[in-house]
Amino acid sequence: MLIEADALESLKLLKRLERKVELEHSHATIAGQNYPWVKVLNPDRLLEEALKGNQPEVVELDPFWAATWRAAQGLDAFLGRIPNLEQYPILELGGGSGRAGISAALRGARVCITDASSMALIMCRYNARFVRDRVEVRKLDWSKLQQFRERFPIVIGSDIVYNPSLYPILEPCMRQVLTEGGVVYLSEPQRHTGDRFERWIRMAGWKCDSELIDLQDGQREIRIFRCRLP
Repeated sequence: MLIEADALESLKLLKRLERKVELEHSHATIAGQNYPWVKVLNPDRLLEEALKGNQPEVVELDPFWAATWRAAQGLDAFLGRIPNLEQYPILELGGGSGRAGISAALRGARVCITDASSMALIMCRYNARFVRDRVEVRKLDWSKLQQFRERFPIVIGSDIVYNPSLYPILEPCMRQVLTEGGVVYLSEPQRHTGDRFERWIRMAGWKCDSELIDLQDGQREIRIFRCRLP
């Protein structure tokens, strides 16, 4: 009966997605496994609609969750380098469709994947259906943390430092959700905004170093920032 209930819940999530976007069912290599994956067929159209709408609820309309970003692939690969990952509860910020968080779950960790976009959360719940026993999906707006009390020893995020205007709300969020002595791992594809973030986060009082992940795809390596509080 439990399996039937899970299948019914997954079907409901899929129908909700299909009412909003056109989907492509495929597979992705995540945590070294061939994992069933659903993605938005035409994410560029979502961007066009969001720009055309010109509405104030930018977070809800933000289409960037719909794309498959190389930074998430890089963070997936990096997580495989962390020893005993399965021993830690992990929080993902700006999880989008859930790739990095699902990677951590496939490696045995218990993961809380968060995003501010309701559509992203639906997509993430559907993609995480095979690891639902280790994944919690929750809505989180970095500027509204009153109801979010948990702290985590490892916090991850992929391609969430592309907009410098968000740094002043991301940094206090990182402080609030991180346990003492914890670490934040953030991935990005070596944009100039990543350089700005590295300088900015150090000025905000964090220790920050970086590591490069080569995806062997002929493009620039993915940079992983490792951020700790002194």
